[in-house]
Amino acid sequence: MIGELLRKSIHLSGLALPVIYLFLDKPTMLVIIGILTGLALAVELVKWLSQRFGEFFFQIFASLLRTHERKGAMTGATYYLISAFLCIFFFAKTLAIVCIFFMILGDLAAALVGKKWGRTKLLGKKSLEGSTACFVVCVAIALVKLNPIVAIVGALVATIVELIPFPIDDNLTVPLISGAVMHFLIRGFF
Repeated sequence: MIGELLRKSIHLSGLALPVIYLFLDKPTMLVIIGILTGLALAVELVKWLSQRFGEFFFQIFASLLRTHERKGAMTGATYYLISAFLCIFFFAKTLAIVCIFFMILGDLAAALVGKKWGRTKLLGKKSLEGSTACFVVCVAIALVKLNPIVAIVGALVATIVELIPFPIDDNLTVPLISGAVMHFLIRGFF
C-alpha cells in the first residue's frame, strides 16, 4: 500500500507537463516533451540491454514499479511521456491538456477511491466506486474548458477505457482514446 501511495504521489508530479504547456506554444512543448520521451525510451532500452544498468535501475526504483514493469514491460512513466507527447502532437492545446489531466487525476481518483472504498467489483480488480470517482473527476476537469456534452462523453470514454483491462498501459489508452472521441465530437464528425 505504501509503495502504491508513493507511486501515485510521483504520478501527481506529471501534472507539471500540462501546467507548463499552459504557458508555452505547441512547438516548444513538443521539443521539451520529445527530449524527455527520448530520454525515457533510452533508459528503457539500456536497462534491458545492460544487465549492470538494469540491476542498478531496479535497485533504485523497484519499490515504485509494478510486477509487470519488473518483468520486462515499459514503466508507466515512459507510457505517460509517450502519451503526453502524442496528445500534444495530435490534439488542440486545450484538448491535449484535458486528456493529460484525465490520465493523471482520473486514474488517481479511480485508484485511491477503488482501493479505499471499492466494494462492487466490475472487471477484474476494478470497482464501481473507483470508476465513478474517475468519471466525476474527469467530468469536472473537462467542464472547465469544454462544452458539457463533449465533457461528459469524453469523461465517460476515459472511464470505460480505464476500466477495461487492455493489454496496453492505460497511461496510453485513456488520454488518446478519450481525446480522439472528444476531438471528433468538437469537429462535428459524430
